[in-house]
Amino acid sequence: MQKFMIEKLRVSGAGKIDGVVDFTDGLNIIQGRSNTGKTWILKCIYYLFSSDTRPYSPLTGYTDIEGTFLTERYGRIKISRKLDEEKVTVEAENEEVENGEYDTNYKKDNSRYLNDLWLRIIGLNETIEVPKTARYARERMSWTNIASVFFADENEIDKSESLVIKDSRYETPLIASLYFLLTGDYKKGVQEITKPEVATAKKKAVVDYIDEQVAVLTEKRISYIMQLEELKGTDIDKEMQELSERIQEIQQEIKDLMEENTAIVRQVAEYQQEDANCRVLVDRYESLISQYKADLQRLDFISKGEQVVKDLPSNGVCPFCGGELHPDDDDSYIEAINAEIKRIASELAIIVATEDNVRDEQKTIQKSIKELQERRSEISAALDEKNQEIQNCRYNMQRFKDYTTLQNGIDFVNDQLAILGDKKVSELKKKKNPPLYHAKQEFEEEVGTGFNIILNRILKECNYRSVGYASWDFSTFDILMDGVPKSEDQGKGYRSFLNSVVALMLYEYFNKDDVFIKPGFLMIDTPLLGFDENEDGFDGETIKNGLYQYFLNHQGSGQVILVDNLNVIPQNIDFKARGVNVVTYHKDEKDGHEYGFMPSWRKDLPKE
Repeated sequence: MQKFMIEKLRVSGAGKIDGVVDFTDGLNIIQGRSNTGKTWILKCIYYLFSSDTRPYSPLTGYTDIEGTFLTERYGRIKISRKLDEEKVTVEAENEEVENGEYDTNYKKDNSRYLNDLWLRIIGLNETIEVPKTARYARERMSWTNIASVFFADENEIDKSESLVIKDSRYETPLIASLYFLLTGDYKKGVQEITKPEVATAKKKAVVDYIDEQVAVLTEKRISYIMQLEELKGTDIDKEMQELSERIQEIQQEIKDLMEENTAIVRQVAEYQQEDANCRVLVDRYESLISQYKADLQRLDFISKGEQVVKDLPSNGVCPFCGGELHPDDDDSYIEAINAEIKRIASELAIIVATEDNVRDEQKTIQKSIKELQERRSEISAALDEKNQEIQNCRYNMQRFKDYTTLQNGIDFVNDQLAILGDKKVSELKKKKNPPLYHAKQEFEEEVGTGFNIILNRILKECNYRSVGYASWDFSTFDILMDGVPKSEDQGKGYRSFLNSVVALMLYEYFNKDDVFIKPGFLMIDTPLLGFDENEDGFDGETIKNGLYQYFLNHQGSGQVILVDNLNVIPQNIDFKARGVNVVTYHKDEKDGHEYGFMPSWRKDLPKE
């Protein structure tokens, strides 16, 4: 089979009846009345190729386009795209194709592009870059541009200019891509030819860079030589042995210091705990002392009060009844109070003495903590010195080790200087650039008279009776009749017919057995647009029949989709009997008629 063919096209939208078209291999004819959406079908297919131009108006209410393609390489692939979106959704049977979203335009943040997928479908294993200028500047090969060559839409079928070259600014990459399809050659490995002024500036920059590198390497070589001189006469092995032994001694000293430091940390922790305990005891003793002092003050107050009361006269008369009282003599508490005061004072003296002892012990502990912390500082400083000494020893050892490689370094620098010298000489020599790239010239050399032969055969089989000879003008990439471009003839139908012949010729030529990659498809919208039976050079129904009979006889190994109006399609040919897939659209639904490509879009469609 060909590289691919479209099996089904579906358009849909919210609340809309789906528009569905089924296709077959070989010839497919989409016929119908005007304004039934026939042209939209081809534009939808081209939209799924990655075109940026919307195929129809969003006023239709149809928002989703889905195409099912049968490919030779990957089997069945479904591509879905929403109107006015730059992404498609791909679903494939083959695991080699990643399912999911693909961008229709190249962006930096995405590695999956629809253009790349289509290039894989037609047989490429990589996305190549074809020349886009005569100086071999390059751009990615575009499947959309290639497909446009095999899609003659209604707006271009009657154009006076080339049907192939849509925009002269981009003709080089297009023709280079077509040349690649024919030959597989895209000038791989040919570097871009810079402009003379740019090349001169680039050469100067390269030479300046080489000179800078030479200066750097020269300084490095001098440095190596000076180092060798500094170490000349030194017993390297003895020095390295002594440094190694000294490093081991320092490492042992560091180990001892670290162990001492660990012991100090442990001892400081113990002293700090003892200091905390002393603080608790001092706080408790101070509380007891305060309590005993309060007790002494209370007892002293009682004692003094009793002395004062004792000297007052006794009351012998009751203040209530006036009777005589005989009070007993009160017992005296002076002796007991004094005894209690002596006891408390004795205990207070003991507590005070104990508190003093605790405070003395606390001072001793704090002094020990301070001394240990000072020792830790000394150890830290000593460790820094030891580590620095080790670094110095290792640096010196490295110097001695480098001694054995300095000569090798000098040899390496000399080699690099020689390489740079050769490169500078080469850069200063005048380089011969390859010849400028002329895409049309190379294409002409490849095709030769191949296009002419097919063009004249098609015209003959289509019963075109105008006397003359058709040829291909590679400068304009268009057909000539008797050496005259079709733009000089004002007949619209004439131009449409000749452009259809050009499309057929390209389809046939690019599907030959010796072609590198065969696209294998052709889409033509209204091949005889503006056809007038009385126009010079035409012979009425003969031309119509001849052109459509040619479509029947030369379908080739590919898929051809034609769109035309019912009043132009020859009525004397039974296409269905010849195995052609025919889809017919009407403006009514009588007798099982199909009402246009988009059944729900009937606004402003005149009824028959």
